[in-house]
Amino acid sequence: MENLAPSRLLKTRQGTIVIGVAAAVLAAILLLVYLSHYRSSVNGATEPQTVLVAKRLIPKGTPGAAFAQKNLFDVTTIPKDQLKLGAISDPAVLRGTVAAADIYPRQQLTTADFIAASAGALASQLKGNWRAVALPSLDAAHGLTPDVQAGDHVDVYGQLNGTIGLLLADVLVLASPTQATAGSAAPVSGNYIVRVPSAKAPKFAYIGQNGTFWLVLRPALGAQGTGATFVTANNAFQGAH
Repeated sequence: MENLAPSRLLKTRQGTIVIGVAAAVLAAILLLVYLSHYRSSVNGATEPQTVLVAKRLIPKGTPGAAFAQKNLFDVTTIPKDQLKLGAISDPAVLRGTVAAADIYPRQQLTTADFIAASAGALASQLKGNWRAVALPSLDAAHGLTPDVQAGDHVDVYGQLNGTIGLLLADVLVLASPTQATAGSAAPVSGNYIVRVPSAKAPKFAYIGQNGTFWLVLRPALGAQGTGATFVTANNAFQGAH
């Protein structure tokens, strides 16, 4: 007879009300659980997260160590659901790495943007008719040391027998006296190493042996053309007024 109790309960008005109330309570509990999980997921997605973003264009091959030295990034917070995969929040992660490709202003820094530094990376930055040339023994004035670093672009002037002229504009610096070649684990060379076309290499070698180099730092963005004027004692003050 006890097994028939639920059946009898459904056939009475009071029993129907009891079952209805129980179903409503169960539905309310399930709704509260769903809303709690939903709020948690929404709050988690919008919770601010720390991330490093580039302040300006950062060329491929720039060492990770240079990011802090040259203040190349900002530390900011964004909602968690806007973070890129592998977003970097700790600058220490950049140690021993180099930029794998150009990084653009306001771009989030991610682990995919960097590769491990390795010995012999100098040759990896050369192809075709590009060559690496060392500029010997430049003092702080001639080389803008320590401001000019690997990854910067400079105009290289040569001074020979009282004449100064432009040797080559927009030259990529591969290494500096205080910084190893981008991507290289080799020791610091103590010289500036620059990338030049093979046709210009003999001129750089000749000036290095017989004259003096001057490095003029170019803007990171929007650099305009460089004039090729030769300057001597006869015309150094022309156009001064």
